[in-house]
Amino acid sequence: MKNVFKAVVILIVLFAFSEANAQISAGLGVHYGTDINNVGFSMNGEYQINEQWSAAPSFTLFLKKDYVTWSALDLDANYQITKIEKVGGLYGLAGLNMTFYKIKLEYDLGAYGDYSDSASGTEIGLSLGLGLDIPIGDKLALAPEIRYTVGGANYLRMGAKVMYAF
Repeated sequence: MKNVFKAVVILIVLFAFSEANAQISAGLGVHYGTDINNVGFSMNGEYQINEQWSAAPSFTLFLKKDYVTWSALDLDANYQITKIEKVGGLYGLAGLNMTFYKIKLEYDLGAYGDYSDSASGTEIGLSLGLGLDIPIGDKLALAPEIRYTVGGANYLRMGAKVMYAF
């Protein structure tokens, strides 16, 4: 999982040093995953391809709960559906999702010693959802999103991110 985290950071840095005329954004977010049943924090990037399309990778790390740590890597394409006057731009999103999990059990069995076991895995799926880009300054935008991931791990994710345009 450390390698995935490093890859996401590298992608965001590479986006920052791309073409000067391209619209590049990066930001942080907070989300809730329904079947994961916990809060997660995300790092997000966005590369504006044209007026309607953008590529938007993100990495979300959910808080550890019941011996399980979840994380998600999303490689999304966003399509601007419409602009809503005095609010912002409504967009649809679709993309590849990789959900990672790690279970680590540790027990103290007293006189019988300690017991430790772990398991990890990756589930591949498709994310579909909607978001709204709400400008809150010249270079800042608030983007609430809702998405459903189908595949090996099925869950609804709701949250918001704050994006800074370079």
